[in-house]
Amino acid sequence: MKNRSAVLLSGEGNTIPAAEAKALFLTYDPASEFEQLGSRVLLATSSADPFKIGGRIAFARRVGCVLENQSDGEALLKGRRIRFRAYSCDLREVRADPEEYLKGIEATVDLESPEYELALIRCSQDLLAVSSPGTMRQRWSTRRPRSRPFFHPSAIFPKLSRALVNLSRCKEGESFLDPFAGTGSLPIEAYLVGARVAAVDLSEEMTRGALRNMTHFGQSWAGVVRADSTRLPFARADAVATDIPYGRASSTRGRTTSEILELLLASLAEIMGPSSHAVIMHPQPVGVEPNADFALVEEHHLHVHKLLTRTISVLRRR
Repeated sequence: MKNRSAVLLSGEGNTIPAAEAKALFLTYDPASEFEQLGSRVLLATSSADPFKIGGRIAFARRVGCVLENQSDGEALLKGRRIRFRAYSCDLREVRADPEEYLKGIEATVDLESPEYELALIRCSQDLLAVSSPGTMRQRWSTRRPRSRPFFHPSAIFPKLSRALVNLSRCKEGESFLDPFAGTGSLPIEAYLVGARVAAVDLSEEMTRGALRNMTHFGQSWAGVVRADSTRLPFARADAVATDIPYGRASSTRGRTTSEILELLLASLAEIMGPSSHAVIMHPQPVGVEPNADFALVEEHHLHVHKLLTRTISVLRRR
């Protein structure tokens, strides 16, 4: 059964938040449909569970099911601990009378630790949505690169790592591969969303460091393998996401970024099944070209500083 869900996107000012939200809904319901209500509100018509998506998403403030009528809210929130919030499209809280929207709902108001939040989202059309703020607390700061046992300046922050995993459309229980794992940023986030994770890196220092970081979070792993990612030692991967090595902080073993990309795609073509997705982050000047094995679904650009813009290319195995 399809329902409407509202996503209050975070305000990074790029295309990643909306793309991540859409990818998650499409992961669980490929027939999901979307409507953008302003720059920061996405409306999805989908059978996907918005609470599950809320527990995975990185670049969103709230994900909730839209209440179509008063009786829906009364049934869902009866006997629960709840709070009321009102938001505008620019993510500011706005004034609204809670009693007007909580009328008829038999629930306990709890501002500190509610089970559910009833949110009024004011945009091109007003939406009333129920979210679970507790499941959206991801404790990002505990997984920052400098909070891990092994640190390297090339490490990606956890929110971006999670977004890359989500863009790969990896479901719980599926196999996820990071062929340039570095310090383990993406594998850590993939494990937390329930994937079976394998990590690869050519550097012995990185392989050992990634294993230390993974073990630090008390997780079990399919493997941390020291290997050449242009000749992957795996039979299959359901989803792939990676940040290919470039720049002074990473070793490219004498290969250009373009050569690495070309060899990586040839290797991935051997282990990925039809319609599976690979997400590759790389410097913007080096493009990812679609070929007979992979279609380019979308690209997103992330400005780092005046000398570096990263591109996130999402590819689908043909």
